[in-house]
Amino acid sequence: MSTFNLSTYLKSRKAEFLADNGEGWTVVMGNEAGDLDSLASALGYAWLRSNKSGKAIAYITTPREDFGLRAENLHALGLAGINHPFEELYCSGDPIPSQVSQFALVDHNVLDIKYASPTARVVAVIDHHEDEGQYKDTSTTDPRIVEPAGSCSSLVTRLYQSSSNLSIPPEISTLLLSAILIDTHGLKEGGKALDVDKEAAAFLIPNSLLAHKEEISASSDIQTIIHLPSVQSLAATLREEKLSVSDLSTRDLLRRDYKEYSFSRPASEDATQSFNMTRVGLATVPRRLSAFFTSSSYPIKEIQDWFDERDLSVLGILTTFRSEKGKGREQLWIIKADEGIAEKLLQGLESSEELKLKRLDFPKFVGNADTADESEDDDAEEVTADEARFGDSFVARAYNQGNAKATRKQTAPILRGLLEGL
Repeated sequence: MSTFNLSTYLKSRKAEFLADNGEGWTVVMGNEAGDLDSLASALGYAWLRSNKSGKAIAYITTPREDFGLRAENLHALGLAGINHPFEELYCSGDPIPSQVSQFALVDHNVLDIKYASPTARVVAVIDHHEDEGQYKDTSTTDPRIVEPAGSCSSLVTRLYQSSSNLSIPPEISTLLLSAILIDTHGLKEGGKALDVDKEAAAFLIPNSLLAHKEEISASSDIQTIIHLPSVQSLAATLREEKLSVSDLSTRDLLRRDYKEYSFSRPASEDATQSFNMTRVGLATVPRRLSAFFTSSSYPIKEIQDWFDERDLSVLGILTTFRSEKGKGREQLWIIKADEGIAEKLLQGLESSEELKLKRLDFPKFVGNADTADESEDDDAEEVTADEARFGDSFVARAYNQGNAKATRKQTAPILRGLLEGL
C-alpha cells in the first residue's frame, strides 16, 4: 500500500525550493484564469518533471485568499488531501525567488510578460489552446505539445502513460481526472471530449482515489470505465460546485474566471508609433446575464470599476447557463471603450459564423433575473440602445450566442483577428 501523501510532499518541495532561492528549479504554471485544468495540470506536470528531469514546483496562479471563488477547485483539492489554508501550495502572491529562470507552461503557451526577464527561459509547453507560435526550438523547449484536447490535463496524463517506469500517485490521478471530467462535462458523447481525453480518463480512473477498482475487470473497455457510476457522480458534483456562485458579487464573478490579452492593431497614419496595443479582458461567468446583473446592488458601477482597475479597452463577459430545455447556451456581452474601434469590432463579432450572435434587448434582463426570456426569437424581437446604461464613454451591447459550443478558447482568437485587422 502506498504511503505517498501529496500534502506532505508539496510542503517539502516548497521548502526546498525556497531554500535554494529557486536556483536550478523549473516553475510549472497554468494560465491566469486559474481553473481546475490549470491547477491540476501544473501539479501533475511538476510531479512528473521532478521525477524525470530534475527539480520542479507547481505555481498556482490564483492568490491563496481567492481560492474560495472556485468551489470546484476546493472540492478536487480536498479529495487530494489539500485543504485550507493551503500552505503547502506555492501560489500567486508568494515571493518569486530571484534565481528562478526556468518556466514550464501548461494550459497556455506564452509566458506572461510579468514573469519575463532577460534570463527567463521556457523549457516546456503543454497546451490545448490556439498555438501562438513561440518556443519552437525543441532543443530548449521539450516537450512542446500544443494540440486539440478537451482538457490540458489529458495531455499531461499522456506523458504519464508513456512513462512506464513511473507510478502516478492516486492524489495526482484524482486531480487530473477531476479536471478532465469538468472540462468535458463528464466525457459526454458529442461534447468536448476527444479520444485523448477518454484514453486519459480510462488510465487515471483505476489509479485514482475513487476506490472502485473492483468494478473494473481485465476486459473492461474505455467506455465501461469512463461510465462507472462513481466517475459520473464525481463529474456531477464538480459541475454543481462550479455553478455554486450565487453568493459572489459582480466583481468576484468578473475576476473568478478571467483572462487578459494585449492585441496589437495598426495605428493611424499620423501616429508616432506603427501600432497600438489594445488590452482586452474576457470573463467567463456561469450565470445568465439577467442573474449576473442581480449579483450586486450596483452591477454596472462594479463593471466600470473593474474596467478602470484593469485599464482595459475592451471587456467581454461570456456567460454560460442551462436553459429550461436542458441545453447549454452562452451569451456574449461586449463592453467597449470609445477608441474609434467599437463599430468595426462589434460588426466583426456579429458576422462571426462561429459565434452566431443575435442582439439582445438590454433592458429586458438588467436588474431583473426573472424577466429574461428563454426564447432566442423573443429575445431578439426588439433591440433598444444599450450605450446609455454605461454612459457616453462606452459602447455596450448584449447578445445571445447561437453556437453554445464556442467558449473563450474560440472567442479570443476571433477577437485577435478582428483587432489586429482594424
